[in-house]
Amino acid sequence: MMKSIKSLAIATLITAAFSVGANAQVRKGVDSLKTVHRQEHHAFRALLNDKQKAMLKENHQKQRAASTAFVASLNNDQKAILKDKALTHKERKAKLAGTFTQQQKDAMAANKAARKADRKAFVATLTEDQKSAFKKMAKERHGHHGFRQQKVQKA
Repeated sequence: MMKSIKSLAIATLITAAFSVGANAQVRKGVDSLKTVHRQEHHAFRALLNDKQKAMLKENHQKQRAASTAFVASLNNDQKAILKDKALTHKERKAKLAGTFTQQQKDAMAANKAARKADRKAFVATLTEDQKSAFKKMAKERHGHHGFRQQKVQKA
Protein backbone atom coordinates (compact mmCIF):
# COMPACT_ATOMS: atom_id res chain seq x y z
CA MET A 1 0.00 0.00 0.00
CA MET A 2 2.78 2.42 0.97
CA LYS A 3 4.73 1.56 -2.21
CA SER A 4 1.74 2.36 -4.43
CA ILE A 5 1.20 5.71 -2.67
CA LYS A 6 4.86 6.63 -3.12
CA SER A 7 4.85 5.62 -6.80
CA LEU A 8 1.62 7.55 -7.36
CA ALA A 9 3.10 10.65 -5.70
CA ILE A 10 6.26 10.39 -7.82
CA ALA A 11 4.24 9.96 -11.02
CA THR A 12 2.11 12.98 -10.11
CA LEU A 13 5.21 15.06 -9.37
CA ILE A 14 6.82 14.11 -12.69
CA THR A 15 3.62 14.87 -14.61
CA ALA A 16 3.31 18.24 -12.92
CA ALA A 17 6.94 19.09 -13.68
CA PHE A 18 6.49 18.26 -17.37
CA SER A 19 3.26 20.23 -17.68
CA VAL A 20 4.80 23.30 -16.02
CA GLY A 21 7.83 23.06 -18.31
CA ALA A 22 5.66 22.70 -21.41
CA ASN A 23 3.52 25.65 -20.35
CA ALA A 24 6.63 27.78 -19.80
CA GLN A 25 7.85 26.95 -23.32
CA VAL A 26 4.55 27.99 -24.86
CA ARG A 27 4.61 31.26 -22.96
CA LYS A 28 8.20 31.88 -24.03
CA GLY A 29 7.17 31.45 -27.67
CA VAL A 30 4.43 34.06 -27.31
CA ASP A 31 6.86 36.54 -25.78
CA SER A 32 9.41 35.95 -28.53
CA LEU A 33 6.73 36.54 -31.18
CA LYS A 34 5.92 39.87 -29.55
CA THR A 35 9.61 40.71 -29.53
CA VAL A 36 9.98 39.84 -33.22
CA HIS A 37 6.90 41.89 -34.10
CA ARG A 38 8.24 44.84 -32.11
CA GLN A 39 11.61 44.60 -33.88
CA GLU A 40 9.94 44.49 -37.30
CA HIS A 41 7.82 47.50 -36.36
CA HIS A 42 10.90 49.48 -35.31
CA ALA A 43 12.72 48.48 -38.50
CA PHE A 44 9.75 49.67 -40.54
CA ARG A 45 9.52 52.97 -38.65
CA ALA A 46 13.28 53.54 -38.99
CA LEU A 47 12.93 53.66 -42.78
CA LEU A 48 10.31 56.42 -42.67
CA ASN A 49 10.92 60.16 -42.60
CA ASP A 50 9.21 62.47 -40.09
CA LYS A 51 6.48 63.54 -42.52
CA GLN A 52 5.57 59.91 -43.23
CA LYS A 53 5.52 59.07 -39.51
CA ALA A 54 3.21 62.01 -38.88
CA MET A 55 0.97 60.86 -41.72
CA LEU A 56 0.72 57.35 -40.26
CA LYS A 57 -0.05 58.76 -36.82
CA GLU A 58 -2.81 60.96 -38.22
CA ASN A 59 -4.28 58.04 -40.19
CA HIS A 60 -4.22 55.88 -37.08
CA GLN A 61 -6.04 58.55 -35.07
CA LYS A 62 -8.71 58.83 -37.80
CA GLN A 63 -9.18 55.07 -37.78
CA ARG A 64 -9.50 55.00 -33.98
CA ALA A 65 -12.06 57.82 -34.06
CA ALA A 66 -14.10 56.03 -36.74
CA SER A 67 -13.96 52.79 -34.76
CA THR A 68 -15.07 54.51 -31.57
CA ALA A 69 -17.93 56.24 -33.39
CA PHE A 70 -19.05 52.94 -34.92
CA VAL A 71 -19.02 51.12 -31.59
CA ALA A 72 -21.03 53.99 -30.09
CA SER A 73 -23.65 53.49 -32.83
CA LEU A 74 -24.31 49.87 -31.80
CA ASN A 75 -27.55 49.19 -29.96
CA ASN A 76 -27.88 46.90 -26.94
CA ASP A 77 -28.86 43.85 -29.03
CA GLN A 78 -25.79 44.27 -31.23
CA LYS A 79 -23.55 44.68 -28.18
CA ALA A 80 -25.04 41.47 -26.75
CA ILE A 81 -24.13 39.64 -29.96
CA LEU A 82 -20.54 40.88 -29.63
CA LYS A 83 -20.35 39.59 -26.05
CA ASP A 84 -21.88 36.17 -26.86
CA LYS A 85 -18.99 33.75 -26.34
CA ALA A 86 -21.11 30.75 -27.37
CA LEU A 87 -20.70 31.79 -31.01
CA THR A 88 -17.53 31.39 -33.02
CA HIS A 89 -15.87 34.50 -34.41
CA LYS A 90 -17.32 33.88 -37.88
CA GLU A 91 -20.81 33.21 -36.55
CA ARG A 92 -20.68 36.32 -34.37
CA LYS A 93 -19.52 38.44 -37.31
CA ALA A 94 -22.24 37.08 -39.62
CA LYS A 95 -24.99 37.49 -37.02
CA LEU A 96 -23.87 41.03 -36.23
CA ALA A 97 -23.67 41.99 -39.91
CA GLY A 98 -27.28 40.88 -40.32
CA THR A 99 -28.39 43.41 -37.72
CA PHE A 100 -26.63 46.49 -39.13
CA THR A 101 -28.78 49.46 -40.06
CA GLN A 102 -28.26 51.20 -43.39
CA GLN A 103 -26.59 54.08 -41.54
CA GLN A 104 -24.07 51.66 -39.95
CA LYS A 105 -23.40 50.02 -43.32
CA ASP A 106 -22.80 53.43 -44.88
CA ALA A 107 -20.43 54.37 -42.05
CA MET A 108 -18.46 51.15 -42.56
CA ALA A 109 -18.25 51.73 -46.31
CA ALA A 110 -17.13 55.34 -45.82
CA ASN A 111 -14.47 54.24 -43.33
CA LYS A 112 -13.22 51.56 -45.71
CA ALA A 113 -12.97 54.10 -48.54
CA ALA A 114 -11.14 56.56 -46.27
CA ARG A 115 -8.64 53.88 -45.18
CA LYS A 116 -8.03 52.93 -48.81
CA ALA A 117 -7.47 56.58 -49.82
CA ASP A 118 -5.15 57.13 -46.83
CA ARG A 119 -3.13 54.05 -47.76
CA LYS A 120 -2.87 55.17 -51.38
CA ALA A 121 -1.72 58.64 -50.29
CA PHE A 122 0.86 57.12 -47.93
CA VAL A 123 2.24 54.74 -50.55
CA ALA A 124 2.58 57.70 -52.92
CA THR A 125 5.01 59.32 -50.44
CA LEU A 126 7.34 56.30 -50.38
CA THR A 127 10.59 56.42 -52.30
CA GLU A 128 11.73 53.53 -54.47
CA ASP A 129 14.36 52.60 -51.87
CA GLN A 130 11.71 52.44 -49.15
CA LYS A 131 9.41 50.35 -51.34
CA SER A 132 12.16 47.85 -52.13
CA ALA A 133 13.16 47.66 -48.44
CA PHE A 134 9.54 47.00 -47.42
CA LYS A 135 9.16 44.33 -50.09
CA LYS A 136 12.34 42.67 -48.86
CA MET A 137 11.06 42.75 -45.26
CA ALA A 138 7.74 41.22 -46.37
CA LYS A 139 9.48 38.43 -48.27
CA GLU A 140 11.65 37.62 -45.25
CA ARG A 141 8.56 37.50 -43.05
CA HIS A 142 6.25 35.61 -45.40
CA GLY A 143 8.56 33.58 -47.62
CA HIS A 144 9.31 34.18 -51.28
CA HIS A 145 5.64 34.80 -52.16
CA GLY A 146 5.36 37.98 -50.10
CA PHE A 147 1.95 38.34 -48.47
CA ARG A 148 0.17 35.80 -50.64
CA GLN A 149 -0.82 32.57 -48.95
CA GLN A 150 0.87 29.47 -50.22
CA LYS A 151 -1.70 27.15 -51.73
CA VAL A 152 -1.75 23.53 -50.67
CA GLN A 153 -1.11 21.35 -53.67
CA LYS A 154 -3.50 18.47 -54.17
CA ALA A 155 -2.05 15.02 -54.73
